[in-house]
Amino acid sequence: MINKSPTPIKFYILVVMMLLCMIGYSQQNTSQVKGLIKGPDNAPVAFATVILLRQDSVFIKGEVSKEDGSFEIVGIKPDTYRVKVQNLEYETHQTDNFNLSPNETKTLPAIKLEKSVTQLDEVVVEGKKALVEVHADKMVFNVASSVNASGFNGLELLGKAPGVMIDLDNNILLKGKSGVRIFINGRPSRLSGTDLAVMLQSMQSDNIESIEIITNPSSKYEAEGNAGIINIRLKKNSDAGFNGTIVSSYSKGDLPRNNNGLTLNYNKKKVNTYGDIARFGNKFQDDFIDTKEQSGFLMDQYSYGINKNKGINYSAGIDYTINSKHSISLVGRGVKNDGLNNSNAVTSIIGNQPTTILDSESNADISSKNLNYNLNYQYNASPTSTLSANISHGTYSSESLTEQPNAYYESNGTLIKEVNNSFDAKNNINLWSAQADFEKRFKAVTFSTGGKYSYINTDNQFSFYNIENGIPILDINRSNNFTYLEKVSSLYMILGTSLSEKIKLNAGLRMENTSSAGRLRSEIPTKDSDVERNYTNLFPNVSLSYSNKKNSEFNVSVGRRITRPTYSDLNPFETKLSQLMIFKGNPFLKPTYVTNYEVTYSFKNKLVISNTYSVTTGFFAQILHIIDTTGTVLIPQNMQRSTNNGLSISYPVTVSKWWEFTSFVNYNYTTYNGEFENTVIDLNASIYNFRIQNNFNLPGKFKLEITYSYNSPWIWRGSIKIESTTALNLGVRKDFFDGRLQLRMTATDLFNTTSDYPYHGNYGGLDINGIRSFDTKRFGAGLTFKFGNQKLKSSRRKKSGLEDELNRIN
Repeated sequence: MINKSPTPIKFYILVVMMLLCMIGYSQQNTSQVKGLIKGPDNAPVAFATVILLRQDSVFIKGEVSKEDGSFEIVGIKPDTYRVKVQNLEYETHQTDNFNLSPNETKTLPAIKLEKSVTQLDEVVVEGKKALVEVHADKMVFNVASSVNASGFNGLELLGKAPGVMIDLDNNILLKGKSGVRIFINGRPSRLSGTDLAVMLQSMQSDNIESIEIITNPSSKYEAEGNAGIINIRLKKNSDAGFNGTIVSSYSKGDLPRNNNGLTLNYNKKKVNTYGDIARFGNKFQDDFIDTKEQSGFLMDQYSYGINKNKGINYSAGIDYTINSKHSISLVGRGVKNDGLNNSNAVTSIIGNQPTTILDSESNADISSKNLNYNLNYQYNASPTSTLSANISHGTYSSESLTEQPNAYYESNGTLIKEVNNSFDAKNNINLWSAQADFEKRFKAVTFSTGGKYSYINTDNQFSFYNIENGIPILDINRSNNFTYLEKVSSLYMILGTSLSEKIKLNAGLRMENTSSAGRLRSEIPTKDSDVERNYTNLFPNVSLSYSNKKNSEFNVSVGRRITRPTYSDLNPFETKLSQLMIFKGNPFLKPTYVTNYEVTYSFKNKLVISNTYSVTTGFFAQILHIIDTTGTVLIPQNMQRSTNNGLSISYPVTVSKWWEFTSFVNYNYTTYNGEFENTVIDLNASIYNFRIQNNFNLPGKFKLEITYSYNSPWIWRGSIKIESTTALNLGVRKDFFDGRLQLRMTATDLFNTTSDYPYHGNYGGLDINGIRSFDTKRFGAGLTFKFGNQKLKSSRRKKSGLEDELNRIN
């Protein structure tokens, strides 16, 4: 048996050791600067931003003045400094340079601010974010800036991000590569495959602020994910006082979908509490026409399916600032989902024998629950030293009750036989992790180090029943229990330095040790029922960046990453997908490794050109094997090698005050090569897609968005080609009551050009052709209503002008 929980002693000793070791690196400085800020009437100015700058204008540290106008900046090295004071009601003020000696407490003369020429009774800060922001290490897709982003679930929304594609199995591809790691608010999701898709489908696009795309993450991030990381940032209101948001959306194609949510926030001085809850109900169409030729038989199938799900998505958290050095936060998030998947298929089996018609159904009642908790501690030891620690715990449970009635008929409609069965699949996942990170900035070098320990335990139970005279009878020979335990311990180190004023170098190395054990228990003796592994890998990452401090930025990076098999892919037991298809896991499925090379050029943070090249060894492919004469078994296998050479371009253009558009172009040349037994894969494809997003400011303060997209043919499951698709989407938005109420109307896939996906494949004696169809032509409406304090006042105790300075050193 596999233990259900990690060894507590080892778990906490690791955290304590990392904390103690890293604290030893911190360097304390005892000098400090004090002062008092007054207005023209000598009244104290509260909550002003106070920035300490070195004489060469390098940002050192920032604080916010207290209610009595006083401020205190502690932990400073001896040097020559000046202080800069900002407040929205007053003109910016800078002091003269002054010297600070070791252990000195410098009290500055009272700082008197002058009223701003553009004085307002109440200042509301409004800013429009660009649809796409480019940073040295990532690209940010600001969902909240897009009208057409409303009314979708999280998985659908990801497919609209630059360079991201969702395949027919709901797998996520980034720049043509699989193996993407999903993060939520900077924390990794441990789910994969169908479980991950269900979780993302429970999220609603109206609750998502932005999507961050990191194609070549630094060594600080886990090495998991060949294609990189996609971080989903959820909306969070941090305005002072009490406020909230109500969100509602509804869309209708052939089937309806809806979402209703409420977000609440209360922020006062040191404490910020927040929470949200959303209820969703969705129906998805999944139809296909499929023809297979094998061993002299032709199987012609028509399948019609409707997948329904409904549930709630909720979260709550609290941030507490203990003092200027210490802060702590606790957040929990949960998803409860109930689904019902129904499909009916009619298959004609044509061959040497008289034609047989199979009428089959699959009715699955699915329920799942996902809970995650995270405790974070932040310690700003000095202006140049930071330490953070995280402890996370998560649980995931799901159960699928499936009935599969099957009836065989002669071509004239005469019943031959009935084969009815059902099965109960239960899945429980328990996750723990502990992480600590330390950063120290020296004069010429920034040193970062940290470690993480994660523990994942899964328990999968499969009970198969034969239906006899309407009564389910357990078939112990077709039932099993599969448990899987995985432990990953990692350490990393990063050195960053400026080779010159314009050139920066960042080099890191991450080491990960993986220990895993899979156990299959069933009445049927199964070969390789127990498989244990232990392996250690090194993952280097190096990046070199150049900036002329004006218009151009250039970045070159190389890194190595890994994708481990999903838990279900390792289960060697045979699972019946339909009367004609079986899925069988592969306990010897090995991780895939990829080396990514990337070159990125940015001009004025607008035109972005990126070229990537990657080599993947042991890539995963779903291989169909022929059994008997009419059946197939689907088995995941490692194939030898795949390559991907990609080029992406994005460019926003402002045509006039009322019209601007952004173009996205992605091109990938992908190869798949491998051989397993009698199956040979030798495929290559030039995959490209582009999207043009137009934004119009219309009379009456209406906003119109028109988006056109095209996807070329691409490779599905590493072995099947999918034909091209196009789509045209429209969206209209109107704000009322100073932006507190927002109404939206959307039209997705207006001409119904992306609902059908033709596919074909030919390998291992199996010829496949078909069309898979979805419900993509949809019309929707939505609203957002904000209540409570939604205005950023000048007296608000928040980052204001300090935020940009902090981002500069982060």
